[in-house]
Formats: sequence, C-alpha cells, structure tokens
Amino acid sequence: MSFIESLGFIQYPIWIVLILMLVQIGRATADRFRSSGAPPAGLRIHSILVLGALAACLGVLGSLVGVWLAAEAISRAGEVNAGLAWGGIQVALGSSIVGFLILGVASIAWLALQYAGGRRDAA
Repeated sequence: MSFIESLGFIQYPIWIVLILMLVQIGRATADRFRSSGAPPAGLRIHSILVLGALAACLGVLGSLVGVWLAAEAISRAGEVNAGLAWGGIQVALGSSIVGFLILGVASIAWLALQYAGGRRDAA
C-alpha cells in the first residue's frame, strides 16, 4: 500500500483544501506584486492560514478515524495481530503528517506574504 492509499478516505478533503490553499497563495502573490498599486486583499492572505489550519484539523480527524479502525480490527480479530492494527495506524499517522505539512506550507506562505506586504507598504 502506498503512502497516498494509506491516508484512507480522509485524503480527499485534505487534497481539496491543499488545492484551494495553493490557489489562494497564487492569487495573493499576484495581488502583492501587481504593479497597479491597488492595495492587496488582506482577507485572501489570511484565508491561506485558515485553510492550513483546516488541513491540520482534517489530519487530526484522520488520526481519530485511523485509531478507531485499528481498534475495530483488533476487536473483530479477538487477538492482536500487528498486520491488522497497522492499517488503521497508517491512516492515523499519514493523515496527520499531510495535514500538518499543509499547515506548515500555509504558515510559511502567509508569513512571506505578510512580510512582502509590509516591505512594500513601507517603501
């Protein structure tokens, strides 16, 4: 099973949030560096951070679902087998990793755009 497959069904909302965040980063970057002199949309920049936080929340939700799936597999099996439990644990770990990576990218992009806007406004 590949890493992407191990994320389970929670991967689809995470990917949607990632795409929305990347679109907002592109739009905010274009607004920041447009030569028209129009003030950039601050709400667009803040939405990047909100989407990153949403991805992290989805990652935690995936962790809870993964632990629940592992517990369900263990209870159905009657005895603990590492192979049975690992499927649910992979969902738990993978979705959290991806969610927090997206939050990290969103935070860095938000900070960079805030910094670029502050330098541009000061000039």
